[in-house]
Amino acid sequence: MNIRHLLLSACLLTAGFAPNAAAESVPVQGDLYGEYLAGSYANYIDDAQARAQYFGRAFERISTDKKLGRLALVSALNAGEIDNSRTIAAKIYRNDKTEPMARAVLGIEAFSRGRSSRAEKYLKQPTADLTVNILMRLVQGWNEVDQNKLDRARKTFRGLGGATYFSTYSELQIAKLELGAGNYDAADEALKKVEEIGMSPVENVLTRARLEMARGDREAAIAALQAFAEDNDAAETGPTAAMLDTLQSGGKITTKLSPKEQAARALVDPAFAFFVANRAPDGAEIYLRMARQIDPSYDKAVIWLGALLEDTDRDAEAYALYKAMDDNSPYYVSARLNQANIHFSADEDDEALVILEDLAETHPSFITREAVGRARFFREAYAEALPFYDTLVQSMTDEELTKNIEPLRLRGIIYERIDQWSKAEADFKRVLSIDPDNVDTLNYLGYTWVDRGENLTEAFDMIRKAVEMQPRSGAIVDSLGWAHYKLGQYEEAKINLEKAASLSPSSATIIDHLGDVYWKVGRKREAGYQWERALEFEPTDEERAAIEIKLKGGLEALP
Repeated sequence: MNIRHLLLSACLLTAGFAPNAAAESVPVQGDLYGEYLAGSYANYIDDAQARAQYFGRAFERISTDKKLGRLALVSALNAGEIDNSRTIAAKIYRNDKTEPMARAVLGIEAFSRGRSSRAEKYLKQPTADLTVNILMRLVQGWNEVDQNKLDRARKTFRGLGGATYFSTYSELQIAKLELGAGNYDAADEALKKVEEIGMSPVENVLTRARLEMARGDREAAIAALQAFAEDNDAAETGPTAAMLDTLQSGGKITTKLSPKEQAARALVDPAFAFFVANRAPDGAEIYLRMARQIDPSYDKAVIWLGALLEDTDRDAEAYALYKAMDDNSPYYVSARLNQANIHFSADEDDEALVILEDLAETHPSFITREAVGRARFFREAYAEALPFYDTLVQSMTDEELTKNIEPLRLRGIIYERIDQWSKAEADFKRVLSIDPDNVDTLNYLGYTWVDRGENLTEAFDMIRKAVEMQPRSGAIVDSLGWAHYKLGQYEEAKINLEKAASLSPSSATIIDHLGDVYWKVGRKREAGYQWERALEFEPTDEERAAIEIKLKGGLEALP
């Protein structure tokens, strides 16, 4: 029995219908309730396609129901069924000319087709539905720009309403409007207000670069983009990097985007910065879907929509979006990295590595090379990962390492794992000379020194410092417990290892350590229990082999 039949049966029985009741007395109401319940359950389990299907069917049965129509419309949008959403919106609008979501869908369709007057008919009237009102105001503002009604557009943008976020966000729209109109001083004034807040940093710097180029100041445009790159760890991919490359090579950029391009951009940033941040993912998805309808070429909407789909367990749909992206897009690297992450999440490591290696070859950069190295690192293919990290570290200046110490730290771990301890120790010491409070390195070097029986005083100081910095880290508290264990201080070790196990109850390593210390203090049955538990939490091959020996012969059976 499928879910629809199951829910329909439940509905009929709950409503007091006997299974053998006259068929003609229940079919319309029964089917309606069944579709509605199935849609509600699909919503509960986050099945967007089923939700759209069932609410859509229910609305077909009673197309005068406003609430049901809204459910069907929103569900169709969140399932990416744009054509279906227009059909539903038109049905709703015929019965209710004020319904905000239907007006938004029909208005955006008209705007995307270049029918400005028709779009205005749907969009111009405000609504108490704040999410939809802001959506319509943003599009209507650019619709008015398209009609050269600039004063009305300024008024529309400044009347967005909503949270403080949007009062500042409106200034970004004003800055773009003034730039397009050739009012460069007014654009600069509005843009500075947004820059002071730090909102929409990518759109800010791209708009700043376009403004400086419109003024004829290429150097100022380049300086703005370079400053952004420095503040973001020398960003090598994305639209800012692409624009910087173009300007530095003497190329030209478009300083005036079309109203459609600007409207799409206006809808994308609030999706995550406001709606996702305020736990309203459905609203975010509607904004992103509408942005893609207005400007299908704007790939930032693709990246962010894909991320939202991944967050709601719709990996297949997200993957299809990423895969379809053109390799000339400034967002292509992000799309391919996201594809690889989906493969990794599905334990399809080989497929992920193929994508990453191809990406590093076709789009060589620090990011793509590091992605390949990190993938091999986390697969524990340390010898294969070493050349990538060796190349990365050697290519970085001390200043670059100060901003991003991870390649050096990970290379140290790789050296330690392949038994090149002197090189590992040198890397860890170099990390701490650059960043004395690097808690992961304090813990790793201190733990390893204790394990090797070297520099014990300094090692304990490092581990204790790490524990003070992160007292809720099970791994770090485990290091302190294991240090006591290695020195034969079993009671102190037991206290810390029990605490570590409570902080990280699914860590095979920590639970294995706890079993060892229980054995040492004579609690051998509990030791065996902990070792058996450790096997349930994916220990490494080396740990598994040791645990199996201990389960057969106790701690003394280890070589």
